[in-house]
Amino acid sequence: MHLNSVKISGFKSFAEEVELILEPGITAIVGPNGCGKSNVSDAIRWVLGEQSARSLRTANMRELLFNGGANFSPAQKANVTLAFSNIAEELGLGSPEVEVRRQLTRAGESNYFINQTPCRLRDISELFMDTGIGVDAYSVMEQSKIDLILNVRPEERRFLFDEVAGITKYKHRKKTAIRKLEETEQNLVRINDVIQELQRETESLKAQAEQAARYQALQEELQQLELNLSQREYEKLVAEYRDTQDELNAVLDNLAEAEELLQGAEERIENASGRRLELDTAINAAQETLRGISAQIEKIERQIVLHKERQLNIQQQRQRALQTLESLKSQQERLSTQQRERTQERSKLEASLALEESRLSARQQLLTDLAARIGKAKATVREAETALRDTTTLLSQRESQRLSIEHSVKNTESNLSRIQESSETVKGELESATAAHTDAQRAEVQLKAELLRIEAEKREVETAIRENQEGLRKAESDMRGLQDALGMNVSRLKSLQELQSAYEGYYAGVRAIMQAKTHYPDEFAGVCGVVAELLSTDKEYEIAIEVALGSAIQNVVTETAEDAETGIAFLKKHRAGRVTFLPLDMLRGRQFSDDALLDEPGVIGVAEDLVDYDEKFDPAVLHLLGNTLVIEDLDAAVALTRRFRPTARLVTLDGEVINTSGAITGGHTNQKKSGLLSRSRELEVLESKIGELTQTATAKDAKRKAFAAQLATLQQTRQQLTSQWQDKRVEKAALAKDMEQAGRHVESLERQLAEVEVENRELREAVESSREEQQTLVLEIAELEKKRALTERRIQRMSEQIESESRKHDEVASGCQQMEVSLAGQRQKLQGLTSELKTLEETRLRTAQNITEQQAIIDTDEQTKHALGEQIAGAQREFLRYEGDKAEVEAELDALKEERDTLLDEVTNLQKQMRATRRQFDKHNRQRHQLEVTTTQLEMQIKSISTRTLDKYQVSLETLAASRVVKTHSELQEIDLIDKIEALKAELSAIGAVNLKAIEAHAEHKERYDFLISQRADVEKSIQSTYQAIQKINQTSREVFLKTFEQVQANFQEVFVQLFGGGETELVLTDESDVLESGIEIIARPPGKRPQSITQLSGGERSLVAVGLLFAVFKIKPSPFCVLDEVDAALDEANVLRFTNLIRAYAENTQFVIITHNKRTMEIADVMYGVTMEQAGVSKLVSAKFSD
Repeated sequence: MHLNSVKISGFKSFAEEVELILEPGITAIVGPNGCGKSNVSDAIRWVLGEQSARSLRTANMRELLFNGGANFSPAQKANVTLAFSNIAEELGLGSPEVEVRRQLTRAGESNYFINQTPCRLRDISELFMDTGIGVDAYSVMEQSKIDLILNVRPEERRFLFDEVAGITKYKHRKKTAIRKLEETEQNLVRINDVIQELQRETESLKAQAEQAARYQALQEELQQLELNLSQREYEKLVAEYRDTQDELNAVLDNLAEAEELLQGAEERIENASGRRLELDTAINAAQETLRGISAQIEKIERQIVLHKERQLNIQQQRQRALQTLESLKSQQERLSTQQRERTQERSKLEASLALEESRLSARQQLLTDLAARIGKAKATVREAETALRDTTTLLSQRESQRLSIEHSVKNTESNLSRIQESSETVKGELESATAAHTDAQRAEVQLKAELLRIEAEKREVETAIRENQEGLRKAESDMRGLQDALGMNVSRLKSLQELQSAYEGYYAGVRAIMQAKTHYPDEFAGVCGVVAELLSTDKEYEIAIEVALGSAIQNVVTETAEDAETGIAFLKKHRAGRVTFLPLDMLRGRQFSDDALLDEPGVIGVAEDLVDYDEKFDPAVLHLLGNTLVIEDLDAAVALTRRFRPTARLVTLDGEVINTSGAITGGHTNQKKSGLLSRSRELEVLESKIGELTQTATAKDAKRKAFAAQLATLQQTRQQLTSQWQDKRVEKAALAKDMEQAGRHVESLERQLAEVEVENRELREAVESSREEQQTLVLEIAELEKKRALTERRIQRMSEQIESESRKHDEVASGCQQMEVSLAGQRQKLQGLTSELKTLEETRLRTAQNITEQQAIIDTDEQTKHALGEQIAGAQREFLRYEGDKAEVEAELDALKEERDTLLDEVTNLQKQMRATRRQFDKHNRQRHQLEVTTTQLEMQIKSISTRTLDKYQVSLETLAASRVVKTHSELQEIDLIDKIEALKAELSAIGAVNLKAIEAHAEHKERYDFLISQRADVEKSIQSTYQAIQKINQTSREVFLKTFEQVQANFQEVFVQLFGGGETELVLTDESDVLESGIEIIARPPGKRPQSITQLSGGERSLVAVGLLFAVFKIKPSPFCVLDEVDAALDEANVLRFTNLIRAYAENTQFVIITHNKRTMEIADVMYGVTMEQAGVSKLVSAKFSD
């Protein structure tokens, strides 16, 4: 593989596309300073992926685009293309040639291409990996890069050894594996967090699932009982529906009989109506016929009048035709006279016209002769003008040559002046270079201090980031705990609210009344509510108060007895159960009167005083709790009863009861059995707790956001400090490069001054030669001026002769034109007479035709007049016939009207009979409607209970009779079913809020937990596998690197001796314990010298050391090509000879492109390209190939 060509367009000083064709061997690129030679090296490094604008000697990437010149506009794109031969397919592509191109637009967009296909920089880097080609490899070496290899830290120098050892790809794989390992370990941490969270949630869900299973079992039993009750109610409604349907059928039979009578009467009326319509039609037809006859009579009368009027018009028309005929005959005589006169006038005009035409022909012949003489003279003038133009053109060329030479002389003199100024400038630049070196040293000290400061700040920021990350993790953990607690409480609150709104746990009758109040608020406005809703008490008294109330806790309080009656009527109507109502206007409270007992030991107080309620409910509360005492425990209650035999009922905090009779009720009490009072209290507690949790969660979230914001700020600060540190490192390397370049710059300026003197002498000689050539051109221009003057005088004489002949030609032409105008007038007059004669003849013929037409009109009018007389007589006969028909139709019309009046009387009688039958029909129809309404209500009730059962349990009542549910509970009475249902509902209510999805959620969580345990094992196995892969990469890289390092060290010693004629070198690992990351020190001791560091060597010696190291690398793995950019600048003649001998030896395996000023180096080139800058800022390319 070798580099075939380099194409550059729009890059730096290359305005137009240039192409360097490179062949195996040595190619040299030469040219004066500042002409753009090194831009070729920059272009090659740029296309290989160089990302540093400073390394390409610009402030930013946009400055790489050609910026325009005197005759060139700025380039919009920069393109550089490298073409490689790929015959052996070293690059892994199938094509015999591989093109790599990079493009930069003025908009800042950078693109890469491989064989015209867009790609990434990474693709290009991987294409050349381990080939020795790359921006950081040894394929492109300039003086500054050689110095960089020698001056950088040992750790930064090893890139050259990694590339030749071929371990770059191993390091890349290792970085990828480490990155993957870090991601996998983070995944493992996240999986462990999820597993812990899932384990906690699964345990919680397990308890919820067990509770849900018990709830579902009770719910299923409740469903069976409610289905049995619904089935019984359904059967009652169906039986009632069938009885009503039978009664409805009887009424329908009566309706059918009445309807039959109505239909008979309607048919007779309809027949009469039909006959009436026929008579009306006949009457209308007779009337229409009568109107038609009358219209015919009127039409005949109008025709007679019209015919008479037409007879009169024809008589008048015949008289007018006779008058017109006389007028036309007189006109015919006048036209004949005019026609004879115009014929004589035309004959005279034709004779005059022939004479004038003969005179015009003679003049036209003279005009033709004059035109021929003028044409000949003009041809002569054109030949002279052609000769004049040739002379003028030649004169212009000579003058242009003279001016060009004069301009060239001025430019050369200007260049002489510029060169003298350049000499002074070089001296000034030398002083500036010395000052710049001193400034760079001071700046390097400041940069070192700045780097130490940035590193200290970075360590502080890293500590703060770790602290904030820990705080953020703790805040997020607290948030998750609060969210879980909040979710559970919200779920419990929602369940209680649903139970409360649906009156779950209440008797069916109570639930029916309260739901009716919700749906019909106006009708049940007097219903105040259930006792359980109207009272509240402290938690410690809830059991005592609920026991004291007993079933009365579900009593419904109303404002009046009438409201209670309304409720009872509603329950009866809808068979909705029973309810105890407490009408406030009828209740008489039972007031506790023995106040002395309140001071006894163990007495807490009257139950009425321990509850909170609205004052308007005093009668109801006194009725229920006014004569009840609450005692601390049973012992105190028994002692109090024995001593005082109180008339009040006693209730203990644990729920024991001592009635006034002395009976004691007690035992185990399940607080949640009823829970109607505790439900309201729990709702208040939950709402308060949810509010507190929400506030706490908001505060925690604010704290979490504060940690996150602080962490983001610290991370941004760390990124900024890292960027500053990297910028300072780059700036420090650039300063080192600047200090080294300062010394080379002085030597370059001295060589430039010598070149300027040679150029000055050559320019003076060119000025003398140009002045001699300018004098010869002045003499030739004078001769041409004389010849041009003679030709101009000849053209003037011929032009005067042409003008004289032209005036005579114009006079003859004017006479001819006047004669032609006169002839045209006579011809036009002759044409007019001919046209007039033709018009007269046409008029005469039309007049004769009009006479014939008028005579025909007179004859036609006579015939028409006779025909009209006959038509009038026929019309009068038709008139008499229609008068007779009219009398017959009028008689028929009177007879039809009489028959219609008789029929109307018959219809009136039938309608009276029909109204009587209709009244009977309406009576039966009202009965039908009432029964249908009852039937519809029963249907709605049946449909309602069926739909309710179907919606709630997805069971059809029609098919339920044969089911197991009915058979299982058939022995129970309806009241027993209702009690059992209420008991189950109370038990379900006592269970409280149930998460029915917990069973499925628990199974899903368990499945996911097992999956994550398996996944964690896979991740841990992957981590172990990655650790083993990294160890294997490290072992392989270490073995390959050490082997290559020893080979490079041996080769370096051999090449060093060849270059310096002796001496010794050594490559030393700075950290032998970490071979893969260790830096590499270079020790070089030329013959007779013992420097402590290579920085103590001269510039030329340092360059030879770098070149020796490069060729030592080549000897292990030759790079396909190598670009050397002025690496020989610091070498004296003897060292250049050694350098060139070394290049010749290696040129058999490596293609060299050398940018140089040194003549010795130029001598070894097979092909030489010259870079020039004829216009300021624009580089051009010339080439030369040398034979053997």
